Amino acid sequence: MGSASKRKVLKGKEGENIAAELLHEQGHRILERNFRIRKGEIDIISEKENVLYFTEVKYWARTSPLHPLEIFTQVKIRRMKTAAQYYLSRNVSFRDHFVSFSLALITEKRELKYYLNLF
Repeated sequence: MGSASKRKVLKGKEGENIAAELLHEQGHRILERNFRIRKGEIDIISEKENVLYFTEVKYWARTSPLHPLEIFTQVKIRRMKTAAQYYLSRNVSFRDHFVSFSLALITEKRELKYYLNLF
């Protein structure tokens, strides 16, 4: 893995740590991090007030030409939904919860922008 790839991975991990910490401070109970199945993955699964949040985390540099919500391609959406369905099938106690597919955007200033109910 090259040094640019290593930096990207480290920034991603840092973003996930910041997001998990800030979500916890906002009253979320973190259930899983980096939940992976063969056909998809979810960065953070959390629960708050009878809502189950399936959250994608992005550490976003100001210089990016894309808007953060543009990361949700049809393939990404399908993979997140597949992973969420699998999680729910294994954790039946959450079946009565509402579900929110969300984006936690971490800025360079360590600020959290949280987009809820994206799809």
